[in-house]
Amino acid sequence: MRYTPISGTGQFPYPDHNIDPALKDSLWCMQYAKAAYYDWNFASPKGIFSANGGDYEKYRLYALGKQPINQYKKWMGVDQQTNNTQLVVDWSVRSIISQYRDKAISRLMKDDYSIVATAVDSLAKDEQDEYLASIKAKLAMRELMIEMNPEMAKNPYLQIKQGEPMDIEELEMRVSQNEQFNRSKDAEMAIELGLYENDFKSQRRMIFEDLFDFGVAGVADWLGDDNKAKFRRVNPNCVIVSNTKDGTFSDIVHAGEQIDVSLIELATVKDKEGNLVFTEKELIEFAGTIAGKNFSNPGSLGLNTGWLKPIDKFKCKVVDIKFYTYNTDTYTNRVDANGNLVFRKEKYGRGEENNIRYVRKRIQYVYKCKWVVGTEKCYDWGMCYDQPRSNEISKKALTKLPYTFFAYNFYNMKAQGYMERLVPYIDDYQLTVLRIQNWKNRFIPGGWWINLDMLENVALTKGGADMQPKELLQMLMETGVLVGRSLDGAGNPLPGNVQPIIAMDNTSASELKVFYEDLLNTMGAMERMTGYNMITSGNPNPKTLTSGYEVANQSTDDALYPIAFAEEFITLKLSENILCRMKQGLKKGKVEGYAPYQGALNASTLRFLSVSPEIAEREHGIMLQQKSTDQDKICIMQ
Repeated sequence: MRYTPISGTGQFPYPDHNIDPALKDSLWCMQYAKAAYYDWNFASPKGIFSANGGDYEKYRLYALGKQPINQYKKWMGVDQQTNNTQLVVDWSVRSIISQYRDKAISRLMKDDYSIVATAVDSLAKDEQDEYLASIKAKLAMRELMIEMNPEMAKNPYLQIKQGEPMDIEELEMRVSQNEQFNRSKDAEMAIELGLYENDFKSQRRMIFEDLFDFGVAGVADWLGDDNKAKFRRVNPNCVIVSNTKDGTFSDIVHAGEQIDVSLIELATVKDKEGNLVFTEKELIEFAGTIAGKNFSNPGSLGLNTGWLKPIDKFKCKVVDIKFYTYNTDTYTNRVDANGNLVFRKEKYGRGEENNIRYVRKRIQYVYKCKWVVGTEKCYDWGMCYDQPRSNEISKKALTKLPYTFFAYNFYNMKAQGYMERLVPYIDDYQLTVLRIQNWKNRFIPGGWWINLDMLENVALTKGGADMQPKELLQMLMETGVLVGRSLDGAGNPLPGNVQPIIAMDNTSASELKVFYEDLLNTMGAMERMTGYNMITSGNPNPKTLTSGYEVANQSTDDALYPIAFAEEFITLKLSENILCRMKQGLKKGKVEGYAPYQGALNASTLRFLSVSPEIAEREHGIMLQQKSTDQDKICIMQ
């Protein structure tokens, strides 16, 4: 097992999909992984996901205020020889953008959503009509009983249950507002359970960071061993996908990640029969081929260390990919000699294409493969388990990849985030700060030009003795009065300027003003780009009217809307995937757990949820509804 890097001069075609499913083995899956890896690195346009060329690391460092300072030394003309000749300058980075980034993400995190699920299958309308009819009959009977005998209205069958309307007028109002009256609450509970148990709050924060820094974010989902939906945020710096021109990535045919895997982990990987996929001899040989070359591995194996295995500190790149394929199923469709209908599955390819005795159906599947880059080894290959499919008969042959991505500024496999726009302004700000420091170190204060000719031979004492220039200057400092001469001893005017002392001003104030105006202009550009202004930054003018506050907040919301829209799209698709996974889990067993419940008075508690198995065979439409703000809640309470 040796490492051989793939080059752009090689040939790595995709495998044939129209073959017997039994032949889609490890070699077939590995061929697809190699082709996808080659396609991504040498054929697809560069600029997004793992093909960003180091830009993502750069943007993240800038966002944290940790960008390298050597670039600023170069731009200021400071090299290794002249570094010590500079006056003392603090080269540390001023992380000006971090506060705007934190404010933007914090503002977006406050805009939360509630899940609204609606049954959209053929039974939903009948159930809703039946439920509304029963409630209407119950309310009509209750009103009639109250008119005849108020005591009869206390019958338990006529009591209003929690959540039911109090009268027909309220029922009609709630129907006009499209309120749900079916079992859709069970679907909403399933989604709430999945979001809570997977810590969606922290995952959402990381999604906002990716959208702000890179302009793209994504999540991956799967069904856990406990029959519950699982998901995680995907690191964009590791993702590879097929070529697309759609910012929703809805037409991709494969997606995966380039992950770092330690050789110690590979040593524990087993196949379906329980046998080790990689022997220790293979791993030691593999480690020798990657030592000191790539993946930040040690320069040598360290065979004589004794207390460490030679592969303990080594890592390799693994392409973990999921991709679409299709399998063709063949069925017998005939009538036997006794007149009975025979319909059963046959072997792949049996019968001719035009033979009416056989029916063929192509079904879409998702396959997986983990290929150790640069080798002829792979593991965890084959058809994916628990593939998401619709309950609708017409859509059951279709499935989807377990990844969801979105890029709000996207063209030709390139995405733009806020940090890409802000980097030039951050550099301008840092350079101006460094120039201000350098200018302060070279600052020469204003002084005085003293004309000694004017201060000499000045007699002011009783004895007629001349005062020394030092005494005259001291008198100026103490009394503000200065005497001098404009004539010489013969009474002739002295040549030149007759002022004894002349103030020497410099242009320091005006120069410093230019620097600070440049800083303010740069900060203003960054504020406009992130949408923040004096009001939303927390420094409002006390004389600002309410309309001014509304416009300022609307301006900030508009500037951050691309991020908000992208996160809403990802959350919506994730909610749909969670519900689908929960339905898969319900077919295997119970789905129970705890999730927060928010009461009418905004008091949040944990409640036990047991998802009804009845939703497993139903179709639901999912939408997000923005939760009420604090101001809305105050108005409702009033």
